[in-house]
Amino acid sequence: MKAVVRFLCAALVVSSFGFAARASAQVTAVAPVAGFDEYNNRWDVTGGAQYSHFNPSSGRNVHAINLLGWNGGATVYFRPSWGIETSVRGLYGNLDLQGNDFNIPTNASMSEHLFLFGPTFRIMRRQNYTVGLHTLIGAAYGSFDKDFPQGVTPNQVGIFNNKLAWGGAFGAWSDYNLRPRWAVRFTADYQPTRYGYALQNEFAGSVGIVYRVGSLHK
Repeated sequence: MKAVVRFLCAALVVSSFGFAARASAQVTAVAPVAGFDEYNNRWDVTGGAQYSHFNPSSGRNVHAINLLGWNGGATVYFRPSWGIETSVRGLYGNLDLQGNDFNIPTNASMSEHLFLFGPTFRIMRRQNYTVGLHTLIGAAYGSFDKDFPQGVTPNQVGIFNNKLAWGGAFGAWSDYNLRPRWAVRFTADYQPTRYGYALQNEFAGSVGIVYRVGSLHK
């Protein structure tokens, strides 16, 4: 009988150690995500370089062009997983025009500025990185006549006229953490605009720096 009791006690001790080990492993596995203080920040402030591939015309004789520029923005978080983002983007480049009778340079310069806002979601939060999605809408202003002679409008050579139009950005972003407050952000967006009563299917990407400010818990 004593042998049976000793056996049962030994089995209980072994089982207890096994349960404790499994519990410890589970806590260790989730701790970096659930307890990572960097994702309790109130604000993200961002800035960096911006790229887009844009077609300044709805006609077939004008080619899409690459634009380069800058971006800046901020996000206010209401929970570690979601917040409201604002984004301002400035893009600059040169039109690819054919020869014309208006003395317009075939590489006339243009610019586009976007002012966007909407929800953003941190769908994956890890100690070294985070991945998110955002849906931003707002306005885009295109200036296409910077090098045009006075009295000549862009639509005379098949280009959109200067206009404040609808714009958006729907895509994903990822932060690689450098410090508790600093990260590098990569963003890829479908960035549609609507100049000339037509939808432009624009692709945009950016790389920049993120600085985290404040705290959700005071």
